[in-house]
Amino acid sequence: MNTNKIVIYVTIIAITLIIFVPTFYKVININQHRLNEVNEKLVTENAFRCYYEGKCQNKIVTLNELYNLGYITQDIVNPKTKEIYSKDSYVEISLNEMKLTYK
Repeated sequence: MNTNKIVIYVTIIAITLIIFVPTFYKVININQHRLNEVNEKLVTENAFRCYYEGKCQNKIVTLNELYNLGYITQDIVNPKTKEIYSKDSYVEISLNEMKLTYK
């Protein structure tokens, strides 16, 4: 009778882990993806604003320019690795789209 209880408990724990581990992993990945989108949006919108206000002369705007001109006041951090993006990273502004390139 005692081994039956152990088997039942192990089965319940295994089923719970099979359900919750992939779900937890998926939620974490979605959250990191959204945080990355927020960072990209912050950088691209501020680069666009800087360019069209005339403070950034080139169509390639670096993070360093945005920091120096006060458009971005905090460091941009990769949500997965927790590393600060290089100030040499840049946004390329064109008529159809803005492309952010991290270094």
